[in-house]
Amino acid sequence: MARSTDRARPVRGARRVVTRALRAAWGADPVGFARRELGACPWSKQVEILEAVRDHSRVAVRSCNGSGKTYIAAHAVLWWLMCFPDALVITTAPTAHQVRDVLWREIRRAYRGNEDLIDGTLLRTSLELGEKHYAQGLSTDRPERFQGFHEGHILFVVDEASGVREGIFEAIEGSMTSAHAKMLLLGNPSSVSGTFYEAFHRRRELWHAIHISAFDTPNLSEGRVVMPTLVTPRWVEEAKVNWGEDSPMYQVRVLGEFPSETEDTLIALRLIERAAQAQAPASAAGEEPTEMGVDVARFGTDRSVICVRRGEQVIEMEAFARRDTMETAGRVKAAIGKHRPRIVRVDVIGVGAGVVDRLREQGCPEVTGVNVASRASRPEHFANLRAELYDGLRERFQQGRVRIPADAELIGELAGIRYSFTSSGQVRIEDKEEARARGLRSPDKADALMLAFAGARRRGYRVWS
Repeated sequence: MARSTDRARPVRGARRVVTRALRAAWGADPVGFARRELGACPWSKQVEILEAVRDHSRVAVRSCNGSGKTYIAAHAVLWWLMCFPDALVITTAPTAHQVRDVLWREIRRAYRGNEDLIDGTLLRTSLELGEKHYAQGLSTDRPERFQGFHEGHILFVVDEASGVREGIFEAIEGSMTSAHAKMLLLGNPSSVSGTFYEAFHRRRELWHAIHISAFDTPNLSEGRVVMPTLVTPRWVEEAKVNWGEDSPMYQVRVLGEFPSETEDTLIALRLIERAAQAQAPASAAGEEPTEMGVDVARFGTDRSVICVRRGEQVIEMEAFARRDTMETAGRVKAAIGKHRPRIVRVDVIGVGAGVVDRLREQGCPEVTGVNVASRASRPEHFANLRAELYDGLRERFQQGRVRIPADAELIGELAGIRYSFTSSGQVRIEDKEEARARGLRSPDKADALMLAFAGARRRGYRVWS
């Protein structure tokens, strides 16, 4: 979001005097403060957010990607600090990266150039104006760190609120009993449970709820890019092609709607996004075994995908289309030489068998063919091996034992996978043709991921390694 360049500003250097009357004027007009004092240029929904924080104790904003919600939240933080000499702001998000490099990056940007007004000591995730006058970013799974804030004017800002643990919200609620406490929740509506979801549903009466669709933003409403930092018409068109208008990813990322997850959704979007946000541990990940999964396509719109994982972390994913089996085998062999995996699982249905034969001919003993249409090791539970392997992948996401790249295509494919039951009560996973019939692209990346995390058959049951 560009700053206004024609505002009148005092000569830099001298500390500006903030009087009680000035604070009162700012408190009554947060939009004017953001524009005149901080140089912001908010669009209509950002104006609505600032005014809602002024007028309501609880504000929840569900939004598409690229709406500028975090940008305006940063300005709300600085407005709150400047309105009250006893103001406290506590911000949080699901991960340290999101606290430090998303919201607080915007706070740091808004602060710089306005030091003559705001003053104080700015660090990466804190701004201290006085002993009881400060803003701080917390990233923790310890709810007790959010307790004990009962004095002064308190504002809690929760970014990417769908992914924040419920224990954190429960701790924050303990401070909402204060006379001058407010809470601002922002995020993509990726989960159909929890505090953020309930703010728009069962507990709607407690919250002032704001919804932002990509089609509300200036670039989409005007049909041209007038604000380069916001979502663009081109991105929305690409999202429609990549995900399909009925996909959970399109609903969340473009429309700002909660996903229509039904009982046939295999892996909840919130679990997929948690895996995409997870940070690799500081331990020596290089010592963990490396495995590969390969989903093979020949020509047409489907792609061949090579997925490499080291331990629980996906370290590389390569997708390519319109390549014959010889070139595909060459790419897989190059990946084997680069990563030295202990096993490479290749789907042998169709042209995949030719890739396996060629790799073995070239002396790649770690390559094994997997026919996902074959009998499951537990046929009483699963219609075929594909259903069994995907069920194992689902368990990994539920248990937090998988970390994936923030790849929009991969996330969209995983979120679009559906399951059903056969007449015998076996779990069955929707096949690629059925997914295409729903307007979704073939889940090539998801299938390669599934193969990379597949375990070996042992003693008549499957071990998820």
